[in-house]
Amino acid sequence: MGSSPDIIKDASEALEPVSSRGIIVMQGWYDKDIKERHVTLWDLGESDDNFSDDDAEGVTLSLQVTIFSREDEVELAKEIKSLMKQYGFSFEGRNGDDSEPVVSSNL
Repeated sequence: MGSSPDIIKDASEALEPVSSRGIIVMQGWYDKDIKERHVTLWDLGESDDNFSDDDAEGVTLSLQVTIFSREDEVELAKEIKSLMKQYGFSFEGRNGDDSEPVVSSNL
């Protein structure tokens, strides 16, 4: 990841192989005007971590990655998870319907 604390920018860079194939990767949420599959990036904020003497020594930035599609996108989800991990993100988990992986970045 780059040195900037911009998780959206970092995630967009990590997903460049996906967007270069014409799949929309964008910040924000579902857009009803986009009819083809698209991937959204949503900043979930940050939390302090690695406490020492009651002071945080680190920050974790969290990001939600959501695939909107009319098709089953298991392979795309696996690819996104792999690309994000290669770029230094860690995988946190998915929601109950197994469609929204949440990844984070420790700075």
